[in-house]
Amino acid sequence: MTLRKRRIIIAFLSLTFFILAPALLLYTLGYRINSQFKFGRTGGLYIASPVTGAEILVENKKEKETNIFQSGLFLQNLAEGNYQVAVTKEGYWPWQKVLNVKEGLVVEARAFLIPQTPEGLVLLKGDFFSVWASPYDKILFLEENKPEGKEVIFYLPETNTFLTNTSATTTKLLTFAGGISEIFWENGSVVLKGWKTTIRATFDLNKGTVSASREPDVKITVNHKYQKFNSQNTERLWFDNKTNEVWVEWLKDKTLIPYYLCDIKSCESTNYLISSFKFPVKNVDFFPGRKDIIIASVQNNVFALEIDGRGGRIMQPIYKGKDPRFALFSSVKKVYVLDSGVLFAVNLE
Repeated sequence: MTLRKRRIIIAFLSLTFFILAPALLLYTLGYRINSQFKFGRTGGLYIASPVTGAEILVENKKEKETNIFQSGLFLQNLAEGNYQVAVTKEGYWPWQKVLNVKEGLVVEARAFLIPQTPEGLVLLKGDFFSVWASPYDKILFLEENKPEGKEVIFYLPETNTFLTNTSATTTKLLTFAGGISEIFWENGSVVLKGWKTTIRATFDLNKGTVSASREPDVKITVNHKYQKFNSQNTERLWFDNKTNEVWVEWLKDKTLIPYYLCDIKSCESTNYLISSFKFPVKNVDFFPGRKDIIIASVQNNVFALEIDGRGGRIMQPIYKGKDPRFALFSSVKKVYVLDSGVLFAVNLE
């Protein structure tokens, strides 16, 4: 091969490199020409499923079936625009919504699936009318109508046992004439405020007992009847019993606000209205193991509701009855539903 030919080949290869290298770099960075012949950067989708064996669909096309090793779907090189996504599994209520993919960003969403016919177990029967759960120990307290008044009873659902009152004085102090208006849980105790009286109930789980004493000077700063906190104490959930509105507040640095509260780069507020109901809200709490899902009891229903408002908030039923209340523990995938004096344990998976 002559020197002139070698120079031509080298020049051609060099020219090809300088032409293709920028194009390859732009392709690697996610730039494409879309169907409208516009040049721009692509985006992506990440959809997570809480259960194995679920199908993840994008634009009605099955993209993946989850398993114990892979619980989500990641799609990249997507043109900017709206995409219909769904997660389904036989025996569960489907989850679906429309998500907007933006240039250079990966849109994340976590599905939730509730069994259509969840397993339930009757735990207690009586004249109970309210139930509340400790955020520290797996203790439920119930109010029960008695001839002497409204008596507070502490119950351990995992062992199906009651805490025993240490004395007749404790039993008397834990009987309220007009019910309880405020609740404040502490580690190992709970402060209960009734009409003109404030009582502290202290637990001894080793002995299986509870004792009570008057607390005349205690000022309750957080009423756990209306306010709940997630397990990381990053969000406060509450409802207004006058307007029937449910709100969530982000408690940490505003720069760390998660996508399901605010899907733009900066947020002006840390308080977010989740929903306003026509009927009174009886209780709200965070879904066990989730920060982006709540459980609420309204009218004759207990249901799960997304905090994430993108593409519409998905609501899925858990229980329908007459006048249900509920309580739960953040580490147990169950809801304890009280309806017509009967306490049920309803599985969430």
